[in-house]
Amino acid sequence: MKFLRTLSLLLALILSAPLTFLPAVAESNLEIQSAPIEETQVEGSRGAALAVGSDGTIYLGGGERGDTLFAYSNRSLAAIGKISTPQEKLRDGRFGPTDIAILNETEDEVDFLISYPQLSPSGNCVRLVVFHYRRDRVASNTKNERWIRGTTCVPVGAVQHAAGRMEVIDQKSAYLTTGDLGFRRIDDRQARGRLGGVFKITAKSVEQISQGHRNPQGILLAGKDLYISEHGPRGGDEINLIKKGKDYGWPFVTLGAPYGPGDYIRPSSSGTHEGFEKPLIAWVPSVAPTELVRIPSNTRSTSIWRGMKGQMVMGTLAEESLIFLSLEGKRAIKEVNREYIGERIRELDVGPNSELIATTDSGRLLFITPKN
Repeated sequence: MKFLRTLSLLLALILSAPLTFLPAVAESNLEIQSAPIEETQVEGSRGAALAVGSDGTIYLGGGERGDTLFAYSNRSLAAIGKISTPQEKLRDGRFGPTDIAILNETEDEVDFLISYPQLSPSGNCVRLVVFHYRRDRVASNTKNERWIRGTTCVPVGAVQHAAGRMEVIDQKSAYLTTGDLGFRRIDDRQARGRLGGVFKITAKSVEQISQGHRNPQGILLAGKDLYISEHGPRGGDEINLIKKGKDYGWPFVTLGAPYGPGDYIRPSSSGTHEGFEKPLIAWVPSVAPTELVRIPSNTRSTSIWRGMKGQMVMGTLAEESLIFLSLEGKRAIKEVNREYIGERIRELDVGPNSELIATTDSGRLLFITPKN
């Protein structure tokens, strides 16, 4: 079956087959086009990391071993280079790239940051890392300097919640989220080091902005305000406005509930955020949030999205939906609408024509616009 799926994909690419439309969902306000990109899936179950270039080229990180950079352009998918070496990864869905961020683009080159969980040389523990890459549009990409490496190496058997989402500030800096990686001593602030935080990173410096985050899977810089979406345990998924020096409570408090006595950590208090920075909005039960983006407010996008300009959009895994949110001042967020997609949305970005572009855990690339 895997051979037949691969053969079908190759034939579609060779023939430059048109995009297909997903079946209409009752009462949906969205139109969704879909393209197969199954070869970008990590271990066949995790959707690809995503970044969209200004020329419309879609860069995807993944592949069976989670070590390949792809480009999707003119309805064609091609592998364009390696992200990591075989020694840095296990053949495991947890080891895929967690995000791609474009620092700068010229006619000849593209500068990327790519984050991923890196296996230690001993092979017994994992850290989140971010490397800088330079892509010559003619030749292959080059892996350059490392920008950050986690200070705490977590045993392989515990690894989860890598986070690793990035938001570019300028050509020399970006914000990065780190998850708790399933570290059993995450309640020890000294032992956890750079786990469960938001950082400002450059090639030469790492500055911690906030702490107390469990698994931040979305990040958005709106003007000067930084927002993240993150997973709670059983419920307690959140969107937070990030303030420098603040603690957001994990694992001491959560609006969710513990999984059970065998979980790697049990929060001290459930159903509360007392004593720590409170979320702007939270979901109980869980929606499993992923990336955060914002519908552009310029004239061109207004004609596409009509009265939805400036709204936040959040992908979800459990809900298989996009959640549209209004930003009412920087300290208030309200859920406006929930559009069922029928796919686990792994990554989300905005294309050059203001369309939403998503990757899914089923190995598809979605192009999403409002219905006329």
